[in-house]
Amino acid sequence: MKTKLTESVKQAIVNSGLRSGMPISFHHHLRNGDYVLNMVLEAIAELGIGDLTVNASSLFDAHRPLKEHIKNGVVTTLQTDYMSRELGRFISAGGMKNPVQFRTHGGRPCDIENGKTPIDVAFIAAPASDAMGNCTGKIGKSACGSLGYAIPDAKCAKHVVVITDELHPYPLIEWSIPETDVDQVVAVESIGDPNGIVSGTTKITRDPVGLLMAMTAVDVIKASGLLKEGFSFQTGAGGASLAAAKYLKDVMLAEKYAAASASAASRAIWWICSTKAASNPCWMFSASI
Repeated sequence: MKTKLTESVKQAIVNSGLRSGMPISFHHHLRNGDYVLNMVLEAIAELGIGDLTVNASSLFDAHRPLKEHIKNGVVTTLQTDYMSRELGRFISAGGMKNPVQFRTHGGRPCDIENGKTPIDVAFIAAPASDAMGNCTGKIGKSACGSLGYAIPDAKCAKHVVVITDELHPYPLIEWSIPETDVDQVVAVESIGDPNGIVSGTTKITRDPVGLLMAMTAVDVIKASGLLKEGFSFQTGAGGASLAAAKYLKDVMLAEKYAAASASAASRAIWWICSTKAASNPCWMFSASI
């Protein structure tokens, strides 16, 4: 069977037709453990390509090599939803000529889909993929959970490269992104350190005020009358909201409620999923937490 496997990241870049001045994209589901953005930009720099726009759903301290690529003109524009302290200080100190363009997590996919921020080549880190590009983040040694932030990139980019560190037999059934959205697949030794997912905003707060907020939020949920068998809920990243998920788990155990669905990057929600306290799949959790 003919596959979409390409021998290296550098060869995939060449095959994609990437040229100077084009926009490229990355997702951030591996958060501060991501290796792919640095891996790709290093290969791009070696190929002599520059003046690129990097559209990344978030940027973390793990992406500090980006500073040198900015200084060297490989990257001249950044579009992102979040930027960590180290990169932020570099930019604030005048490290980049062009202003950074910030968007919300909802605004980014909207602007990709409506063509306001087009993507020529999307590089998608995938913890598991088959040789045709059916890929997921739910399994694999670098499992990160959902690949939701990469879906608009895969749907709308002119060329899509999946980079994985775990190839599975074809077809990979429970995919998040289908082969029909993928042009190339590259297998590498490692796409990242899943331990880096649990960092910053994905750590449950220890701050007494934050914990009080979380307990109060759960009291409000209980008093709302909506906490009952088959309920659905979602929490975002953030120490207080993840603490609320933990306290809600305790209530669910005490009251013997089962959730219909749950969405969060938290250990508590992963417990709910893994013990089948949620009757439907949890669609936005991190299996490594």
